[in-house]
Amino acid sequence: MNLAQLRAFHAVAKQGTFSAAAQLLNVSQPAITQHVRALEEAMGGRLFHRRGTGVELTADGTALLPHVHQIIKGLEDVSARLENGRQVRSGHLAIGLCGPHVALPLIRRFRATHPGVLIETRMHNSSALLDLVAQMRVDLAIVTLTAPINDLVCHRLVDQHVVLVLPADHPWADRDSVDIAELAGQPFVTREHGSMTQQIFEQALAARGVEIDRQLVLASREAVKEAVAAGIGLGIVLDKERGHDSRLRGIPLTGGDVAAAEYLVAHPEVSDLGAIREFIALAGF
Repeated sequence: MNLAQLRAFHAVAKQGTFSAAAQLLNVSQPAITQHVRALEEAMGGRLFHRRGTGVELTADGTALLPHVHQIIKGLEDVSARLENGRQVRSGHLAIGLCGPHVALPLIRRFRATHPGVLIETRMHNSSALLDLVAQMRVDLAIVTLTAPINDLVCHRLVDQHVVLVLPADHPWADRDSVDIAELAGQPFVTREHGSMTQQIFEQALAARGVEIDRQLVLASREAVKEAVAAGIGLGIVLDKERGHDSRLRGIPLTGGDVAAAEYLVAHPEVSDLGAIREFIALAGF
């Protein structure tokens, strides 16, 4: 087992394909394949399942990844401190996002001071991103939560509230607010399982004994807003995600707890390393 093998394994696990890992490390794909095979022989088992054009971690690969991730990030941190002093000037940072609105201003500021750090983003709902952070498959994530997660480093960035989204020509479009009880029987376009926004909304409905008419389940807030604009049903988003679409109106909800917050989340074993540490510091923590 050597460092080249660990880097190859880490890159394939992060990128999802051997070709993307080769591009990231600037080596040939056969070299990546050779390193991974050698590591599998040293470990005594397969580390990846081949799935079509991509790969998935086996149970052994999943167990190995956090340890390798910590080694790679630790080496990047040591290298940066030796070559450049305290500030990191190169490396790779994988950030999970459940939405771009809070994250992109932070990424822009980080890029301005760390132009040599390559940033890769992954879009998922909050539940999926928390799993990726716990598995160290992303370095950081910006997610919607109602409270910090005990096993992760969580920094509160901004408060949010779930708001009702409806077409601009809807009878409620000029209202200042809508009570949750009024949503009973209304047609709705909802988010997928794992969406924290949807979970908060569902809990508020249940607390008031309100049932809605579910028309369609979609996997992103952008799709929800398009479906609402098309007249399929009402929808919900977080207040800072409403945007400026003239086809839509965002109306505050009353009569229930629809509060949340955006958190910057990292694994405690790597939160003080390299670019991860400096991104957290730039966010004010």
